[in-house]
Amino acid sequence: MTPWKMIVEDFGKIKHAEIETAPFMLFVGDNNSGKSYLLSLLWGIHNIGIDRLIGSTNILETEESYALENWLMKQIQIAQKKGKHNVLLSEIHGLLSSVLNDGLKRYKNRLARWIFNSPDLSIGHIEIEIGDLSKEVLYFQVEAGKVLIFTDGKHKYGLGKHNWDRIEEPNLKSDIWFLITAIYSCVLDIDLGYISDGNIYLPAARTGFMLTKDIINKVGRKNTFNIAEEKEDITPFTRPINQFLDVMGDLALEKKGRDEYRGIADNVEETMAEGTVEINMMPNKEVLYVPQGKKKGMPLRVVSAVVTELSPLILLLKHRQQLDSFYYEEPEMCLHPQLQQKMGRILSRIVNAGIDMTVTTHSDIILQHINNMIKLSRHPQCEELCKKLGYGKSDLLYPEQIKVYQFESKNNRKTVVRELVCRDNGFVIPTFNDALDRIMDESYEIQEQ
Repeated sequence: MTPWKMIVEDFGKIKHAEIETAPFMLFVGDNNSGKSYLLSLLWGIHNIGIDRLIGSTNILETEESYALENWLMKQIQIAQKKGKHNVLLSEIHGLLSSVLNDGLKRYKNRLARWIFNSPDLSIGHIEIEIGDLSKEVLYFQVEAGKVLIFTDGKHKYGLGKHNWDRIEEPNLKSDIWFLITAIYSCVLDIDLGYISDGNIYLPAARTGFMLTKDIINKVGRKNTFNIAEEKEDITPFTRPINQFLDVMGDLALEKKGRDEYRGIADNVEETMAEGTVEINMMPNKEVLYVPQGKKKGMPLRVVSAVVTELSPLILLLKHRQQLDSFYYEEPEMCLHPQLQQKMGRILSRIVNAGIDMTVTTHSDIILQHINNMIKLSRHPQCEELCKKLGYGKSDLLYPEQIKVYQFESKNNRKTVVRELVCRDNGFVIPTFNDALDRIMDESYEIQEQ
């Protein structure tokens, strides 16, 4: 559906941020400026589920929510008479925004505490501006008394038989609210359910988690199944990290990812890992690395940090059918500058495969590769240059795909997030350029002495 904007104030280190969603988003800025906080918040909004995000009909009883229910009932009644009915969602843009933000106002702190598994987190202010709905059509269809609604053929939800003329009928009100949450799911591209399997967080400490995930899972089992005296006190991880551990633990050799995803994984293995990463078929599902030219696999604990950092991405692309989005912390970690350029190419290919990417990064090399692909896509001799440089359509990027946000925190004060504009030569990143300028200035001073 359409992009939407999130506005956040007084959240952790962040004083103010306005983030408009896009297929490829990059967060840049100083350390400890709040990039991971905002990345986790976006992950949480996409994973907590609409019902938990804004509340249910039994709690959220406002003038706007009643108006939304009545509007939906009217559309269903029209569809019941005609069999089919189409309506533009722009008719209820204002109502959708009001109900959504009233729910966010009520449950913003619950959202923050749920994401971070901590009672101490809070959000001063959060709201979502729903994008342009002037071209978004909501389709109603009635089959044997059952109501179906869908938007683009991708999202489709149905309800059983009711007397749709009487909102007082038992269970009708809750079913109407289910359809309202389904509309939000379509508009915001957020799952109805609880923690989506397709929106996956890749934390910065990937090596540590990959090397200790089996031990962590063992501790979890002990705390679940042992008597109280034997349980160990542990500090909970944030929910994005818990999801990462669960997803990695659920991967299996027999589960195959889509061909397009597997092609990207093969490229990562060939050009960056210089070997294959696979899951052992034994019950403990140990991850093994097989160097190029070798037949015997090696456990991750004895291989290079490059392989352990790349292994989660490789395994997910190989063994997951549903991949909607990645929330990727510092993909350049442990990578030589030459490999950082290759990582930029991999990120571009993932986005062009239909997987949204939100990335925190300190790599000017990754950003420069992205800029090169933007410039190449707009070059008058694009096709000839692609052949010369070895690029294809899956490597090219376009300005409308990408949003870059700089996190500015001067003198250890609160962070303000600023969107950077894509210019003729791509994105200029002041924090990267300032650091390089300081180094060059020092070099000149030293050489002059």
